[in-house]
Amino acid sequence: MKQSSSIQSQKSDQAMESRVQLEEIRMLYGSLPFSMLAALAVSLIIYLVMLDNTKSPEHLSFWFTVMLGSIVLRSWDSYAFTSTAPEEQSKKSWGLRFLLGSTFSGFWWGMLSWLGQSTENEYQTLIVVCIVGVAGGSLITLSYRWQTIVLFLMPALVLLELHLIIEDNEFFDVLSYLIAVFILFTVSASRRVYKNSNQNIRLRIEADIREDALRKAKNEAEHANEAKSIFLSNMSHELRTPLNAILGYTQLLRHDGSISSKQQDNIKEIDDAGKLLLELVNQVLDLSSIEEGNLRISIESLPLETVLQECKSLIQPMADENNIRLDFITDCVEYVKADHTRLKQVILNLLSNAIKYSHRNGMVTVRCHYAAENRIHIIVEDNGFGIPQDKLQSLFEPFTRLETNPRKVEGTGIGLAISKKLTEMTNGILNVQSEIGRGSTFWIELESSQNNDISDKSQGQHDLFAKFDTRETTNAKVLIVEDNPSNLKLISNQLRTLGYKADLASNGKEGLNMLRSNDYALVLTDCNMPIMDGYELAIEIRKENSQIPVIALTADAFPEREQECLSAGMNDRIVKPVNLQNLENTLQKWIQ
Repeated sequence: MKQSSSIQSQKSDQAMESRVQLEEIRMLYGSLPFSMLAALAVSLIIYLVMLDNTKSPEHLSFWFTVMLGSIVLRSWDSYAFTSTAPEEQSKKSWGLRFLLGSTFSGFWWGMLSWLGQSTENEYQTLIVVCIVGVAGGSLITLSYRWQTIVLFLMPALVLLELHLIIEDNEFFDVLSYLIAVFILFTVSASRRVYKNSNQNIRLRIEADIREDALRKAKNEAEHANEAKSIFLSNMSHELRTPLNAILGYTQLLRHDGSISSKQQDNIKEIDDAGKLLLELVNQVLDLSSIEEGNLRISIESLPLETVLQECKSLIQPMADENNIRLDFITDCVEYVKADHTRLKQVILNLLSNAIKYSHRNGMVTVRCHYAAENRIHIIVEDNGFGIPQDKLQSLFEPFTRLETNPRKVEGTGIGLAISKKLTEMTNGILNVQSEIGRGSTFWIELESSQNNDISDKSQGQHDLFAKFDTRETTNAKVLIVEDNPSNLKLISNQLRTLGYKADLASNGKEGLNMLRSNDYALVLTDCNMPIMDGYELAIEIRKENSQIPVIALTADAFPEREQECLSAGMNDRIVKPVNLQNLENTLQKWIQ
């Protein structure tokens, strides 16, 4: 394992060195055009000034001609490098060519003091100043690689130093000492400049690597998120399709008065298990929608007492089954700003957990009171097993399950995570206090509302099946378009129970032909079908008929699918499994 890690580290170091060397060469060639332009200007000035003041104009002209040729060749080399494909620029030959060019250029600048020699000190000094200036300027343009600095500076300065030493001139002797000090200083400074530039290159490359890694991770996360959405959409569809049959037929069987009480109990067990599975599917989809920012909520002024009474009615059967006493102090006359459905979902989740993690014959207390100005607390307290302090921080993380209850507890461990996110989406707070052996206290803090002019959303719980027993058949005929035979049979029975007549079509094309030949009050259509799907069917219907209601009947519960249905021309959407009460409400809404 250590050997493999060492090999991997060596490969990483080698890759870094290769990138650094490539970046050095690119920066050297990048600064070359400016260097050549400066060299051309300085050499031209030297040539024009020294031509009439040199011992040998022929030697100076030769020097200038060679210098021009070197400038042209190196400029062409720079152009060739920048025109080369990035992968070709990493070849070592480019570094060698630049090194040879820099060495010759340094040598030829050093030869200026020999070939441009003047008898007059001031002109000879001008040559010294020019060579020293060019050497000093090279520290910036050649600092990206140590070898190029040395191989340019040494020929230029050493040749100048030698020429000054052999000249029998006291002034030049003094200059030679100064040039010697300058050589030592320049070599030392160039080393520091190179280290700094090399470090900067490494830091920039490391930053680029981190940025590339972050970009790659971001892309992978986006692809994973997209894959997750596709998976959840498919999972929702595939699970809801059989659940539609399970829950649909259990509702019809519970409506059948000829079934014995024992069989009704068995059917209830099937129905409860199906509803639990549906709840788990819904929770996973809720969590995904919240994380992606697709969950829509409608914040309004809600009567808190009414919401708590609704929750009590819904949770009472579960409490009775577990011998848990509910103590609801629901005489709160306050209103809160929240989403009605989501607030009930959060409170029911807290109540469900309180019951699950309580002792037999325990008690769950619900109360509300003012927490601060314009804020209200809804408190759910139990005297159950309690939660360890070290588990409280992770309690609201998805898929966290506590093992404090000796009894087996059903669930996915995402209910509290969803509840916390939903509460925060309504500008609220969800928190907990707990002590092992003494129970837990969860509280929701919401903004209070002064708007009491709101109708009660609770219409009371009706005996659904008793109402359907007296249902008379209506004259309204419904067209059902569904490719799954089991779903087709189920929705037909459900419509018959509700008193509606129905015709059946197995795909969109067949349904469109039947709609052209018959008079229907409403169309119920699945969205995913062969030959012609529900979206295409709705578009074709709207070309011919803008009045007939078209309702989507789909197992895809993602919120964004609703907009797709509406965009295709549908009026509403029913998500499978189909609840009889929801189906009746939708039909009554759209059938006049």
